[in-house]
Amino acid sequence: MPGIDRFLSESIETAIKKDLDQETEYLMKKTMFQKYGISIRQSVEDVEKLHQIRKELLDEVDYSQLKKYLNKICTFKKSDDGKFYIVTVSDNSLKRKFMETLGDDESRKILTSMTDKSCSTSDVLRLQKISTTSGYRKVNALIRDGFLIQTKRKMIENRRPVDQYTTFYHKIFFEIKRNDVLLDILIKKKMFESSSLFDIV
Repeated sequence: MPGIDRFLSESIETAIKKDLDQETEYLMKKTMFQKYGISIRQSVEDVEKLHQIRKELLDEVDYSQLKKYLNKICTFKKSDDGKFYIVTVSDNSLKRKFMETLGDDESRKILTSMTDKSCSTSDVLRLQKISTTSGYRKVNALIRDGFLIQTKRKMIENRRPVDQYTTFYHKIFFEIKRNDVLLDILIKKKMFESSSLFDIV
């Protein structure tokens, strides 16, 4: 399931590419596309495919190197009650993306409307009085960046299927401390463990 995978994918891709010479990066992109029809970034959403390609090209026998990349970006721990995972983000580009997204009035309204509940785009835009043109564009950007994930598809009156979405997170916590911004993301246990990245945590 996308979500935390997709949210982290750009940063993980950057970390992977930094570790590769130009020839190996090209070979990895080419092999990934020929074998699975996806990019390195997309493979983060199905980490087993990423591992298979790295095993083939780099002789990696386990997930240890991928885990190192992940640990540079964020760390994970279970909450005391075991119902959630707490993701502490250390990657500055991810912190900036979160703050910029929440700083946009329409994007913030969409996210707050879809936190912990499944909603269709049209319902949220109507309730929040957001124009259809900019609203659908914002929702598509939030899906692309991994803030929103599809939960189900329902049929409406004219027998047309409508997708419903929710946020990948349950709560977010920001703290300004000296010259740094601390970001913790609380994710429900079931949601987090449906992620392919859970296999390497």
